[in-house]
Amino acid sequence: MRIGHEAYKVAVIGLGPAGAAALKRLSELGVNAIGIERKKTPEEPAVCGEFLPEESDITFVSRHPSVRKAYQYIRCARRTNTIRRIFLEFNGFRRFQLSIGGFTISRKEMVNRLIEGSEVITGDDVISIKPLEKRYLIKTRRGREIVSEYIIAADGFPSLTRRLLGDYTRLEPVDYAVGLNLKMYTPNTPQSDIYMFSSKDTPGGYAWIIPVGGDLSNVGIGIRFNYVKGSANPLEALQKFINYERENYLKDSKPLESPKGKLIPVTGFYSTPLIGKTLFVGDALGAVNPINGGGIFTAMALGILAAESLWLENPSIYVERSWSEVGKALAIGRKYRVLVDFLYNNWSLAPVLTGMIPGQLMTKILKGEETPIEKIIISGRGTKTSYPLQRGQASRRPQ
Repeated sequence: MRIGHEAYKVAVIGLGPAGAAALKRLSELGVNAIGIERKKTPEEPAVCGEFLPEESDITFVSRHPSVRKAYQYIRCARRTNTIRRIFLEFNGFRRFQLSIGGFTISRKEMVNRLIEGSEVITGDDVISIKPLEKRYLIKTRRGREIVSEYIIAADGFPSLTRRLLGDYTRLEPVDYAVGLNLKMYTPNTPQSDIYMFSSKDTPGGYAWIIPVGGDLSNVGIGIRFNYVKGSANPLEALQKFINYERENYLKDSKPLESPKGKLIPVTGFYSTPLIGKTLFVGDALGAVNPINGGGIFTAMALGILAAESLWLENPSIYVERSWSEVGKALAIGRKYRVLVDFLYNNWSLAPVLTGMIPGQLMTKILKGEETPIEKIIISGRGTKTSYPLQRGQASRRPQ
């Protein structure tokens, strides 16, 4: 059934953390907006470890207004667990204890609270975006036709909105990962500890156990896609990790669901933040920190920045602030990823290389904080995409 045109100032496509934060900020600012989400219930399921560091542990980025606002929004959801420390193990030969405090949340709870009171369409997806003279005509699979002056694209990676607007940017397999996650009953997992595991079976990434309260944990793995295209099998690697931990962290554990997966860009900003009057946020821009895979608060900060710039009717503000408040920090994480790439490409040297890194330095590296090492690493993607219309580069600076 075809429904008549519905007119809005802003249409937010995708209601994960980035889109929900954008819609919440637009509502606070009195901007007429609508959210569109392909899932019937946003964030069901959420493929994520659901861990967030304390603001006080990441002051190098949490000092920015957009990040502070993101944490204000995050507080609308209850903390499901408190984390005191992170253990990072390299295949049994080096184990770091990192003093990084944080907490876990339910992404589903947070997102659905953020969009309360806003106009949303769920269980429907965008199939067409037609630029008009000063607006867009958006069509959904179920026959909705929406006219909006601006779009905030929060539709993840790869972004369909980018393709519909003619941006066919693609990343090399080395620049994105396959992430798998499942909930497990873990009665013997220390509730205040996160466990990260790196080995030849987790190439380009790591496996994790993140307690989320109530004897439950998010258990998962991230593997860089260039290795998946080779010989690595993420499902087999995840099961091998679970079996490896059966006598330790996962003693007497049992899965409560099958693993869910998604693609994760791990290269920082990978294309333009702005096309016409469309602003890209979250994974549609590359909000994930390349060194640790975290992306909740950075994605939300981008959504907030996009909303504020459209309230001011000046999208160029978003281009500048998205870089200075989020993209610049992700570019530092991208530099550290060079170390990860070298490590996995020379795994026989891993015992020596990891043995040379002090615990305090590893803590800063994992957080993506500036260090003397970061300043001497030559960054940049170092690879070209296979697609001729590629327009971006890792952690692209605004022009």
